[in-house]
This record gives sequence, C-alpha cells and structure tokens, in this order.
Amino acid sequence: MRCLRYEFRLRIALGPTGDLMLTSRIRNTNKDGKSFTFTFAYHTYLYVTDISEVRIEGLETLDYLDSLKNRERFTEQGDAITFEGEVDKVYLSTPTKIAIIDHERKRTFEIRKDGLPDAVVWNPWDKKSKIISDLGDDEYKHMLCVQPACVEKAITLKPGEEWKGRQEISAVPSSYCSGQLDPRKVLFHH
Repeated sequence: MRCLRYEFRLRIALGPTGDLMLTSRIRNTNKDGKSFTFTFAYHTYLYVTDISEVRIEGLETLDYLDSLKNRERFTEQGDAITFEGEVDKVYLSTPTKIAIIDHERKRTFEIRKDGLPDAVVWNPWDKKSKIISDLGDDEYKHMLCVQPACVEKAITLKPGEEWKGRQEISAVPSSYCSGQLDPRKVLFHH
C-alpha cells in the first residue's frame, strides 16, 4: 500500500448576510516525486420543507451519470429537476450557480461553486432511508443533497501542486428568478 503525503486545508467563513463559504485546498507534499489522483465532493445536506415541492434549476439539459443504473450516462430532460423517488445522479460540466427552490418555505438556496465542475444530486427516498442508520425513516422528505464535486475527471496533483475548490451557499427569498443563473458571470469578486 502506497503512503500518500498531502496537506488538506478547509476554510469556513460566514458572510455578513449569512452566506456560508467553504474553501478547500489540497497540496501534494510527496517528497518521492509521485503524483496522486483523487475525486472530491462537498456533502451538502439541505433541509427542505417537503421534497415533493422542491425543484432544482441550473442542471436542466445537462448530461449526468445515474448511480442507480450503473453510472450509465443520460441527458436531463425538462425545465427543472423535481423529485418523485430515489435520486443519485452526477451532473457533468455544471454551471457555477445552482438554485434549489423550496416552494413551501418560499426560499431558494443558491449554491455558487468554483473548481468543482460536477454536481451530485441525492435523495434516498423511503426504502433506502429505512436502512440508513443515521437517517430517520421519514427524514428523506425533508432533505436534499446537492453536492458540488469533481467526480467524472479525477484531479491529479504532481508533488508541490495544489488544487482549490470552493462552495458558497446562501438562502434568498422565493422571488428569486432563475434568470439570475448566468454561468458566464464571475463567481467570486475579491
């Protein structure tokens, strides 16, 4: 078994309006000249009022790998993603902004990301939630994972190289307009 040497840093910041910002850095500190390869995902669990009244905008018409079907590749159809059963998909080449609209609570979670080209969308639904030990039988109704990730194309770091991934989550009123999801806009202003 090969021993990998790396440095992992996580910076967590809370913005003045309640935005949660996570920045991860991974540096290859191997002195033996060896590269290493990894995948990455922020496991973002969001509380929603009722999963059947939630939709995701920003991923429509994209290709995805369906983990429930041996990671077979499909193209999303429809105007927005809604939920009627178990979902475990890896959306590929996603925009820098994704909106999760919780109709009952009249709010939208906005996820902005950088360095993470993919997004995992997961909800175990009723059968699987009953066998997950740290999830109550009916808790699937009130949760959704939308995970900024780097899954399809793994990251390879040579010694001394560093990778950086970033996620920012904010909640905005339900008057949020999907037209604000412009992937061409700059993600972070600093």
